[in-house]
Amino acid sequence: MTLDPGSNPLSQCTNLFPKSWRRSCAPTRVRTRTEGRGFYLVIIVLALPFIVPLGLPGLSTVLGLTVSLLGFRLAFGQTPRLPRFMGDRRLSPALQARLLVGGVKFLRLVERWVKPRRTPWMATRWARCANALLISCLGLLLALPFPPVPPLTNTLPCYCIILVAASMMEEDGVMIWFAYALSLGTILYLVIMVEVLEKVIVHGYHTIRRWLQQ
Repeated sequence: MTLDPGSNPLSQCTNLFPKSWRRSCAPTRVRTRTEGRGFYLVIIVLALPFIVPLGLPGLSTVLGLTVSLLGFRLAFGQTPRLPRFMGDRRLSPALQARLLVGGVKFLRLVERWVKPRRTPWMATRWARCANALLISCLGLLLALPFPPVPPLTNTLPCYCIILVAASMMEEDGVMIWFAYALSLGTILYLVIMVEVLEKVIVHGYHTIRRWLQQ
């Protein structure tokens, strides 16, 4: 199955997911089946495991760095391909189930809001470059090795990545502004959480040090 250029790409991708995912559950094959805009779909797929705020130790770092790499290559007009060991690697059955159950539901929710508005400025080179760089930065935020607490440290960057990528896929110049606002809020939230964690760690260190000196 490939995308029809005359219809809603996000809707077709959502319908493609449950029908062909188990036969082609590697990122490179998803990109091939969805043609040009499939690069954005691959980015969405890589972010989907984090739509539910549950800890996936190590996975966020690997997938976040992969998203960042794809976004960086898109920004500078390079072919956004993945290293073979990433692109051809089949996902585990547990992760496939998580994508199929939670991921498709979330994509259908996004589909209600993101529309193919074909906003002219979204197709310009500078807009594509800037938005791809934003995706790359969000991928780095997703890759940060936060502990299970504080909450939403993986989920918020995931939502931002999906909204930006979906808006670029549909050239939706309205929803992209919501994605920008959410991205800004996410950056502020993570900065605050880093400061809080730093204070907690420093306080804990001094508390233990005083206790050992007694």
